[in-house]
Amino acid sequence: MNNRPGRLRQWIKTVISFAVLGTVVLSGIILSYKDHAIDVFPTDETQIRLYGEYHGAETYYETEFNLWKDYYNEGYRDLFIELPYYTAEFLNVWMNEDDNAIIDQVFEDLQGSAAGNEYYYGFFEEIKNSCPETVFHGTDIGHQFESTGIRYLDYLEKTGKKDSPEYEKTVKCIRQGVEVYTDNIVYTGLSPLRENYLVENFIEAYDMTDGRVMGIYGSDHTRSDKPEYLYGRLRDHYAGKISTVRISTVIFGENPPYKIGFSVTGLMILLMMFIPKILQIRTVKTADSNKHAAEKNRLLLILERAGEVTLIVSLLIFKSVDPHVKINPEGVYFDWILILWIAAFVLLILYECYWIRFYIKKKNEKYLYSSFAGYPVAGATLPVIAVLLIGIYSGNLVLIAVSIIFGSGLIGNHVILADSERIL
Repeated sequence: MNNRPGRLRQWIKTVISFAVLGTVVLSGIILSYKDHAIDVFPTDETQIRLYGEYHGAETYYETEFNLWKDYYNEGYRDLFIELPYYTAEFLNVWMNEDDNAIIDQVFEDLQGSAAGNEYYYGFFEEIKNSCPETVFHGTDIGHQFESTGIRYLDYLEKTGKKDSPEYEKTVKCIRQGVEVYTDNIVYTGLSPLRENYLVENFIEAYDMTDGRVMGIYGSDHTRSDKPEYLYGRLRDHYAGKISTVRISTVIFGENPPYKIGFSVTGLMILLMMFIPKILQIRTVKTADSNKHAAEKNRLLLILERAGEVTLIVSLLIFKSVDPHVKINPEGVYFDWILILWIAAFVLLILYECYWIRFYIKKKNEKYLYSSFAGYPVAGATLPVIAVLLIGIYSGNLVLIAVSIIFGSGLIGNHVILADSERIL
């Protein structure tokens, strides 16, 4: 009997299944790569270390303080912030005061803006208490020019500095603010004019430092994939000396591929893989069972058994197998490579469905070596591909190698047995 149409349909299903899986996996890898490419991590040569934040987020300010404290302990003293020149100067005066009158007034002026929140206030208090020699550099345009800006001009006049460079910088900053707000019918925070002034003010302030600075700006300004924004233009000016990292990346942290620890995910995978198989061995005994055992290739069987043992150990002892996700009040942090982890569990669910079909079909052994959902010899390919994806997700070369060894033996013998049953 000619079974060519059936084989053709099976090949079409296989092509579609692997095409969908390949598209999902490739999408996860590409999205992860593009996301990581936005961050440019500092090296030993880096002098300017920029960090991109989400304004108003408590966890961000806590992380920024810890970063600054580490740099401060290394000898850094100059901290660049996304505030006007005169606001930062008021904060520098406050750093040497015994009370909080100045910062209280500054934050009263900031109310209604993204910076006017209790967490940002606490950020400055922590710096004053733990890093008292910090010098703030405000490089933004003149926000709050009618309040903080005018009041700082009055302060300079009262202290005999009306003809000082500080007075000129304050007037310049106020003019920038007036110009940008006039230029924007609806001010969104991002405009070519504002970016021009951010760059100009940064360079001017940087020339007054010892060269080692940390800067905190909104993540829109610090994106490495936006050459028209602050970081992109500073990168051209300070080639090789500047880095940019999102605070969300710092909060998310790394997923060390070889960190030892019990893996819940690994246990779940092993249970999903082996419980159906153990039940089949204990409950299904047919005349074909011994025949199939004899037909298995010994070398492939050795690979399968060796891979099986090392796979069990690897899945249980590496913490990187678990999904690396962080949940904070500001949001959920994850890497797009998580798509591979999800895809692996989708395959394992299909594997469970494959076994359900086996028991529904009255435990007919030919179904142990058949295709399912388009995957040939599904009893072998589905779990092996799932484990391989988990290895790629975790970046664990040991797990990747073990899955290949295990898969070579398991899939190889399944193909032999499927061929003997004329299933392939």
